[in-house]
Parts: sequence; C-alpha cells; structure tokens
Amino acid sequence: MYAVIDIGSNTMRLVLYRVVDGEPRQMLNSKQAAGLAGYVDKEQRLSPKGIQKAIEVLRRFQLILDSVVPRKTFVFATASLRNVVNTQEVVQDIRKACGLEVRVLTGQEEALLDYSGTLRALHTQNGLLVDIGGGSTELVRFRDGKAQCACSLPMGSLNMYTRYVRDVVPTTQELKEITHHACALLQDADFPVEKSAVLYGVGGTCRASCALSDELFDEQSGYAGYPCKRLKKIRRMLKEDRKRLISAIIKTAPDRLHTLLPGLAILEAVAARYGCASFSASPYGVREGYLLHMLEGETEHE
Repeated sequence: MYAVIDIGSNTMRLVLYRVVDGEPRQMLNSKQAAGLAGYVDKEQRLSPKGIQKAIEVLRRFQLILDSVVPRKTFVFATASLRNVVNTQEVVQDIRKACGLEVRVLTGQEEALLDYSGTLRALHTQNGLLVDIGGGSTELVRFRDGKAQCACSLPMGSLNMYTRYVRDVVPTTQELKEITHHACALLQDADFPVEKSAVLYGVGGTCRASCALSDELFDEQSGYAGYPCKRLKKIRRMLKEDRKRLISAIIKTAPDRLHTLLPGLAILEAVAARYGCASFSASPYGVREGYLLHMLEGETEHE
C-alpha cells in the first residue's frame, strides 16, 4: 500500500493505492476543502492562518495513515505552494509540525505528470490535455502517444473566484471578466495553437463539469463528456435560468458551488482557443503520475 498526499490550492487529498502489475488502484480517497489560495495575501505570501490550515488537514490525514501504515507516503504540492513567495517557510513548518517532506512541483512537472497519470485512460494518441486546478491550469499537447509540449498558466478555479467574484456564485459580468482574463493568458502563452478535435480534462473541476452536464441535460455520459459548445449554453443559463443552474451544481458538486463556474469559464476559453469540438474527463491525473514517477525512481536506485 502506498499513500499520496496532494496539497492543492482548493482541496487537499490523501489517496491510498495498491499497485498491481504496474497499475495504481485506488483503495481510499479522502478529500478536504482547504482553500489555500484564499489565504494568499497581497505580497503573495501564504498567511499564518493558511499554513495552519494546511497543517490541520495533514494531521487529519496522519490519523488515517497511522491506522493503515503504508509502505511509503509521498507528499507533493502544486500551485498552492508554487505560486507563493514563502514556499520554503511553509515546507519547513509542515516538516516541523507533521514530519512530512513536501515536494513542490514546477508547472512543467505538474503538466507532464498529469499526462503520465492519465495516459491509460486516453482513447486516442493525439490531442490536448487540460488540468484546471484551484490556482493554475496546465496544458499538454500530445501526439503519437507522447507529450510534445506543456505549459502552466497562473489561473485556476479558486484564484479566479477570489479575484473576480464578490458573492458565492459569480454574476454574468464577473464570469465575462474571468473569461477575458483566461483568453488573455492563453493568447500570450508559449504554447502552439493547433486545433484539437477532443479536449481531455484532468482534475476535480473537469470531472464535476461532466456530472453537471449530465444533470442539466438529463444524460448519463459520465466521464465520456459532452460537446464543447455546451459550455456556452451552461454559461447562458447563469442569466436565463440561474436558479436551475445553481440547484444542479448543489446536487452534483456542492463543495464547488463557488468555484465550478469560474473553472468552466477557463475550460470554455481553452476549448475556444484550440478549436475543440468535444470534451471528456479522466479519472486519473497528477497523483497517479506522481506515484508512478516516484516508484520508477525507487526501482532505478535498487
């Protein structure tokens, strides 16, 4: 049994895996909403309250680990610690309080591990992969089953919510501002503009979008997804049938009530930028990629 702890900008997760024939199989998935991106101050420091919040969640995870005693525990952080100026201070505080060593992934590492983790779930060898996290969005262009290029952009469902939204659910105007911001970042990104028929999504926002789509359009497609033009329909519902849209989010992803629509605005901007016709989500992602990467490293040193 192996444990992976993912310190994200919006949520923190502990996942227990058994690795069978080189394939990671989830045995337990524990998620805690930490909202660390909301504790970043004007100087781009994670505040003492934010650090304490992370430590509190990690201590809860340790109670689980104490009962199962995994062979190894791997801990990593993404934009939650990558995009703050006091990264090393936070890592040291976590080490002192919890005895855990945290590896902070670069944006490039996160993107490539996303692809490595989700590779087994892809049904084509060519396409575009997107991971919309709480504090960043990663893109990976792959061709012939290999990653060709990758980038990470400083926009995510939670930091866009924090920056643009005043109430719980964004207004139509606030969502337009998020979309404009996302389009501007994509325009300036060092990432080739090539049309991709299918867009593959990684992470909670992308998976939640599939559940929301099924609820709104009375389907059971699951992670098989939906046509990208549906994102525009969902956005229009914010103005035309706001009550129904909010009710559907509460039914399918209540813990993402405030962040799902900002995340969908980013997803719509990506789909438009790269001419994607359809969207599907992967049950795998950066955690599986990171676990396999770490186990490969252990094998090489044996």
